[in-house]
Amino acid sequence: MKSAKAAGLDQAGNVSTRTGRLDAVRKQMFVDFCAALESHDIPYVILAGHRDYPERIASDIDFMVGERDFARLPAILNAPECVGGAQIVQILEHEISARYFVLARQEGGRMAYLHPDSAASYRFDARLWLRSEAVLATRRRSPGGFWVPAAAVEFEYYLFKRVEKECVEVRHLEQLRNLLNEDASGCRESLRRMFAAELVQEVASAIARTDVDWFRTRRDALARSLRAGVPRESMPCRMRSRVQECLRIFRRVTNPTGFIVAILGPDGSGKTTVIEHLEKEFACAFRGVRRFHLRPHFGRSSGGAPVSDPHAQEPRGRFASCLKIGMFVADYWSGWLRQVMPSKIRSTLIVFDRYYHDLLVDQRRYRLPVRFALPRWISPLIPQPDLWLVLDAPAESLVARKGEISLESARSLTTAYTALAHRLPNAVIIDSGTSVDQTLQAAVRAVRERLGIRAQSTLRRLL
Repeated sequence: MKSAKAAGLDQAGNVSTRTGRLDAVRKQMFVDFCAALESHDIPYVILAGHRDYPERIASDIDFMVGERDFARLPAILNAPECVGGAQIVQILEHEISARYFVLARQEGGRMAYLHPDSAASYRFDARLWLRSEAVLATRRRSPGGFWVPAAAVEFEYYLFKRVEKECVEVRHLEQLRNLLNEDASGCRESLRRMFAAELVQEVASAIARTDVDWFRTRRDALARSLRAGVPRESMPCRMRSRVQECLRIFRRVTNPTGFIVAILGPDGSGKTTVIEHLEKEFACAFRGVRRFHLRPHFGRSSGGAPVSDPHAQEPRGRFASCLKIGMFVADYWSGWLRQVMPSKIRSTLIVFDRYYHDLLVDQRRYRLPVRFALPRWISPLIPQPDLWLVLDAPAESLVARKGEISLESARSLTTAYTALAHRLPNAVIIDSGTSVDQTLQAAVRAVRERLGIRAQSTLRRLL
């Protein structure tokens, strides 16, 4: 038998190997992506952050194409031959002329991602800052073989993003300094277009000395100076952009890009392991992750220590149980309106560890009377998640893992959860009686496929 130390080293080695494999997959995805643009005769530039491409791709791929080619991108990226083995799982329209795609490729129980963030001209808050025609006219081949803009153009784009995001770190200034050293006159001309005359030399000097503190203290002044600059579009164009921005926001609210998944199953079926793995693997497809246990708890932490043996407690009376069900309904709708839907609109992955429908299967756990029908009658009034994952494990495994219920009760629960899964829309049964790797792989596949179906619906509106 291996020592604990040796086992730990083996595990670390396996993790390192899997990470290296994902990096290799991501590299190939990027190469395929660039080749697809080239094969469709789409001029493009990778706007910034490309110094280590394709060996290391640590963030989104900001790229720009022409106004006409922008409309062609969804169909091109959706084609199976575009990025081998990958599919679109997320599409965010974060500006009127910018779309963020998430391409995902499953490798066992892990996910490899590529995040192409496309722009047809660069706009922020519906205001034009860089025209695609002018940017593409400066493009040049990088040592990696893909296209990048001239140093001064990249400098202007990257500095604008850092100022508007109010986030300037040493690594950002180092990149800006390299661009400034490469084309000092061009970068200074960009600074004169961006800022008031009295700020130009100060900004250039702060970049040259990598002065993060200066940018931090002048953050508001820099942002004001940017916004006070001369508009780069005519008044009618700016008015049209504002209308388009309102429509974009309306689409984001009515078609939220977050995703809600509820994990059901008896104690011992592996819910916690599956939830933690899904949160880790799909975090890169969303802007945030939130988890709720059973219900939203009116915005408070669920609190309290877990009940060690919930089935050992005596049921409540019918009146008290009716009050509890009423509280559940109020909690779900209050939480849905105040927390869940706002998070979904902000592109958050929302995971429920158990859900209201547990009450339909395991009434004893929630101290409800025997044959109490109210939870079933009320269930259609409860907001529904986008996907249900119902974990199914052999009853013998549940008893061995938990030991809090009898074999007969475990068999009854597994049967009831399976029957519930067949009644629920968008439910997938995951066999958690197999190995952990197989269980996680099946769970990842279920979420990936559902995200892919939703992305196809979004693409049909864009095409």
